[in-house]
Amino acid sequence: MRVLGRFMPIEFKGSDGYTLGVEEELHIVDATTGELVSKIEEIMARLPEDLKEAVSYELFQCVLEIKTPPCASVAEAEGILRELRSRVGSWAAACGTALASAGTHPFSRYQDQKITDQERYKLVVKTLRWVAQREVIFGQHVHVGVPNEEAVIEAHNRLSEQVPLLLALSSNSPFWQGIDTGYESTRVKIFETFPRAGLPPAFPDYEAFETYVDLMIEAGAMDDYTFCWWDVRPHSKIGTIELRALDSQTSLDSTAAFAAFTQCLVVRALSENARGPYNRLLTTENKFRAARHGLDATFYDAEKGANIPAKDAARALVDELRPVSQDLGCENELLDVLEIVESGAGGQRQRRVYEKSGDFLDVVAFLIEGTRPATVEASGEEQ
Repeated sequence: MRVLGRFMPIEFKGSDGYTLGVEEELHIVDATTGELVSKIEEIMARLPEDLKEAVSYELFQCVLEIKTPPCASVAEAEGILRELRSRVGSWAAACGTALASAGTHPFSRYQDQKITDQERYKLVVKTLRWVAQREVIFGQHVHVGVPNEEAVIEAHNRLSEQVPLLLALSSNSPFWQGIDTGYESTRVKIFETFPRAGLPPAFPDYEAFETYVDLMIEAGAMDDYTFCWWDVRPHSKIGTIELRALDSQTSLDSTAAFAAFTQCLVVRALSENARGPYNRLLTTENKFRAARHGLDATFYDAEKGANIPAKDAARALVDELRPVSQDLGCENELLDVLEIVESGAGGQRQRRVYEKSGDFLDVVAFLIEGTRPATVEASGEEQ
């Protein structure tokens, strides 16, 4: 049997402490029609220099990403995102547009969106064609710094097994091209058509991750590990574990809640004895239930031999993580997960708006309003 020739080890640049970084992909919509519009170039051209490092392009010109630097706490990350949503939103308004946040746009057609003119994105579209051309979706990514290769693989496995619950809580994409799809997270089903997307392999160690990446490079499937678009992945260049399973959140409170939830899960995982690879087969089934039913899903727990309602699982896990959140200073943000459990995930809230009027434009208005952060005065107090 041929042994794969190794190209080069993937150096993992570990992080000191459990630093946190958050990225949000936002809709750029016409301020009058609510349609997605290809205005990223115009907005980027207007942004002040101090904002440009925090704003990025994505595959489509109707998408704008805001991102924090590594932060010491959830509160710090939330404050930065609040400022970015507000300031970038003002510059978007100068272009006749507004920012909105959800996993999918309720009615705009993917066929009408323009690809961003950058080599990486042109390569993706050339390679994947229709699969990439319809990927007009929006996610929240959370990075947590971890110290070394062993730690990142344990965090990889423990976060992966929680993807169904995290997806159910964050589900915020029930509508697609003017229809109710019947899914709470349409976004994740669209993205799963990408190669090297969805739940990641259950790696036993870091070498197995490196071997996988080498195999894909040798096969001509990708240039480097950043073309692995899994729900969870080691991000070796910056020394983090990256959670990519979340729908973009309309409410900034929800964004912060999932940042806290993710950070607490990683810290707890690395404070306990390593448990090794996760059960990918069972997690795949539970993830489907999360995408389809959201917080109304039940997840099979093999240890208990029973199906557990997602809401019960969320309450129990938050309770387990409270001591960790107290040590990290993010207990209030973690407890906001319980507010989502009680009041509904973002997709459920979108549906309630649509049920009242039957007009998707009202849903977009709801998303715009919810994305705009509360006014912050010079004193720093919210009004």
